[in-house]
Amino acid sequence: PQWLHIPAQTLPVLEGESAVFRVNVAQGTNYRLANGTLSGPYLPAAGTHISVEVISPPQYGQLQLAGQPLPDDPLPLTELQGNNIRYIHDSSEEMRDYVTMRLVTEQTLVLTTLTVQIDVQPVDDAPQLVNVSKLVLAAGSKLLVTSSMLGAVDADSSQKDIVYHVLTDMDSVAAPGYFKHRDISGKRVTMFTQHDVST
Repeated sequence: PQWLHIPAQTLPVLEGESAVFRVNVAQGTNYRLANGTLSGPYLPAAGTHISVEVISPPQYGQLQLAGQPLPDDPLPLTELQGNNIRYIHDSSEEMRDYVTMRLVTEQTLVLTTLTVQIDVQPVDDAPQLVNVSKLVLAAGSKLLVTSSMLGAVDADSSQKDIVYHVLTDMDSVAAPGYFKHRDISGKRVTMFTQHDVST
């Protein structure tokens, strides 16, 4: 009989990027999964047409064939072996995804079911400004800056880790004003955090 070799399946992909969906299913001397050798009730004879059916698609990405979403119909195993399928990550902060598929014969006899683990490698994205308001004040007046005026978010960082730097020299005679921390009376600041603004 013909045998299949299926080693442990893991796919690395960068957050928000795509990667060729490589699943090594090759004709060989052995039929096995990550947890050891299987001796299923049926092993296909030489020349048997084998198809791949996705029974549990990824939750945080999409499988594509030739740039289009993967069809619901079974695909020839050669599409998988030919590295024609891509996994596209959805840019979420989820760092692990899974795809479960099964290999079937023309007679819809299930040869095996396998799960591919997708390990997403995080990318340190820059914080996103969500609120930026022009501050208009009368000479000599004060204004409490709130998060509705100045706000940033970053899925990878807490509010205490989002830091604003004041680039204008506030000690200069030409400086039109300055920032100070409300909890540190009279002290001018050249940097502060989103947490300072939000609380």
